[in-house]
Amino acid sequence: MKRLKKASSPSNVLRYLWGSAIASIVLTSILSWWLLSGSWNAWHSARNDVIQFNDFYHVLQVSNDLASERAYANELVLSPMERKAQAWKSLDDSRRITDRNLERIPQNLLSPALLMATIEQLNNSRVSVDTYRNQELSDPREAQRSISAMVEATDFYHSALFQHTSSFLLLEPKALGPILRAQALGELRDATGRLGSQVLIPLATHTPIPLSNMEALSRGMERIDVLWWLLRTQGEEAHYLPGFPQRLDNVRQQFESQGVALLNKLRSESVTNQPYSVDSENFAVRYHESLNAFDQLLNTYLTGVNKLYVHAEHQALLHLVLIVIILIMLCALTAGLIFYIRSRVLQPILRLNQIASGIIAGKHQETLMDESTAEEVQALFSSLGTLGAQLREQTILSKRLQRQSEEDPLTHLFNRRAFDELAGNLMAQATYEHPAWLIMMDVDHFKSINDTWGHPTGDKVLVALATTLKKYSRPGDVIGRLGGEEFAVVFRTPGHEDVTGYTTRIQNEIRQLRFEGPKGEPFSITVSFGVASGWQRELTEVLAVADAALYEAKNSGRDRICGLPDQTA
Repeated sequence: MKRLKKASSPSNVLRYLWGSAIASIVLTSILSWWLLSGSWNAWHSARNDVIQFNDFYHVLQVSNDLASERAYANELVLSPMERKAQAWKSLDDSRRITDRNLERIPQNLLSPALLMATIEQLNNSRVSVDTYRNQELSDPREAQRSISAMVEATDFYHSALFQHTSSFLLLEPKALGPILRAQALGELRDATGRLGSQVLIPLATHTPIPLSNMEALSRGMERIDVLWWLLRTQGEEAHYLPGFPQRLDNVRQQFESQGVALLNKLRSESVTNQPYSVDSENFAVRYHESLNAFDQLLNTYLTGVNKLYVHAEHQALLHLVLIVIILIMLCALTAGLIFYIRSRVLQPILRLNQIASGIIAGKHQETLMDESTAEEVQALFSSLGTLGAQLREQTILSKRLQRQSEEDPLTHLFNRRAFDELAGNLMAQATYEHPAWLIMMDVDHFKSINDTWGHPTGDKVLVALATTLKKYSRPGDVIGRLGGEEFAVVFRTPGHEDVTGYTTRIQNEIRQLRFEGPKGEPFSITVSFGVASGWQRELTEVLAVADAALYEAKNSGRDRICGLPDQTA
């Protein structure tokens, strides 16, 4: 009788069903936490980029304000008495803007002590300039000291602040280009403003431009040419700042036709001992007008890039909200399934157990199934089928969400977040005898492909490159798309000979790829490689070494492999 009672007991069935329900809850909770943490980190990273870029925006804005204030200060120093009031009003308005933006700089970039020191240095230079509010220029040396004091105040601001802004370079790699170009725009505005200060006093005193000032003019123009060259290399921001490259060219043409032409003319007149064709006051006004477009150019660029980061933050937040909604729905579905199992599965099983126990005990009349009990038993099997279908749908949805959170949608390689996590784990396993190797690669002249044949053709190139990398990959290799046309592979191998052969095979295979434009125009591509290796090193450190090698490959002619011990290419 004990054996029969034990066989008829529903405890094993209940234990199994409740255990399955608890396991489902635990697994759903783990999946929910994993998806939620990934989406939260992505949103937090995007929000951090927005905050950092806003800080950088304020840094450059104040630098730009100081450059404008220097120009108005120069006008005040050189203007005659009848124009002092107008020059003073312009200078005072400029100072108000500078002071307002100085106060907005976050304390993590400029501490209260440094802010007070900066303001004190700026006020000292302003006092020197203010002496010319009610008097005309009489002593050229004093005037030069006043002009130089404003330059020194700007330099003090830069030395106090820019040493704390290296954290801007810790943004996502795709943000590095916009940051550097924004800084180049700010330096361009500062450099062009400094050029004019080299000829102000010679113009005011009708004396030749000193040799030191001539050399400063030459160095300043060389620096400006380098900055123009840097700004020519437009990145992805050219797509979300339509017309900006043309606007950049227009500003350059305007400055060279007005500001540079005026400076060259004055230099020529100074060398040939001819009378200057313009006095110091008119020069200060005209030269300042030639720089106005730089202020608007920088503001336009910074505003456009900031909008991109804000849009990325909104997209990350939307993704986070969608993940939360989906997880809530999954939890509600799980709770509903548990309730459904309890009411539609457990209760019929318990009822069947009671009926079986009654039959065994010989209580046939009391335990016969009525019509409602028969319906419950029949519904049990239908419910089990429905439950299985719903669990399969939940599993498919979970896998889809996981794949979307890790995969680049175009190339189906790991995205940057998943690559950093998996490559970091592989790097942590590296040893001296079995180091980890990182190959970073970038399609040469990829922008020209998009510009010539359009982005759909560029996407085909990226997909073909991803297919090639997957073709030559080995189990355990981590392949990811870091962003744009940049890819990376991390793997472990004991000798660099394997790395050389592996990289060369990929390079030769890519050289053999053939593509066609929208009208059937044939073209091929090449890729530059940067290689780095290490053990017990952070992934970011190895990435930086590989990126430097990639930069060397780009600068040494492209379609090269740099960073290997034997420096093969």
